Amino acid sequence: MPPFQKSDEEIQSLVAFIHTQQNAVLGSTGSRKGAGGRKGVDASDLQTGNVDAGKRYFEGAGGCAKCHSATGDLAGIASRYKGLELEEQMLYPKRARPKATVTLASGQTISGKLAYEDEFTIGITDDSGVYHSWRVRDVQYKVDPALNAHVDLFSKYSDEDVHNLMAYLQTLH
Repeated sequence: MPPFQKSDEEIQSLVAFIHTQQNAVLGSTGSRKGAGGRKGVDASDLQTGNVDAGKRYFEGAGGCAKCHSATGDLAGIASRYKGLELEEQMLYPKRARPKATVTLASGQTISGKLAYEDEFTIGITDDSGVYHSWRVRDVQYKVDPALNAHVDLFSKYSDEDVHNLMAYLQTLH
């Protein structure tokens, strides 16, 4: 590819545009059918757990309440996700984004949800929904690894825990 002459600001704007387009495409996955176009799992197939036991697990042994709140970030989750999609969000929170804080050379800090990260660029979306990105060599940044808690739970979950927790989450309309 032949070289091109663009200012740092023009390159940063181009990177932000590409990341925004990539996120838009990745966020519009279309229907929730399984491999080969098969029908997904019916929500009633996943209603085998005990709501009260799920709530106790959420508030106690599961440690969910340390990061989540039934009346805060999870309020209405059962209205947004149904059936298998809800269970996938519980186990593999794909749409969830960790928080990140970027410190500029001036000392100013900007915090938001991590939108993009690679070896060259860090991008966040601030609380007002504005996307920002920087070259990693120009800033200091810290990404909150809170989502790792979901992965860490895989070895601790029993089938009963998952079914009970799912039953509880389905009550959060």
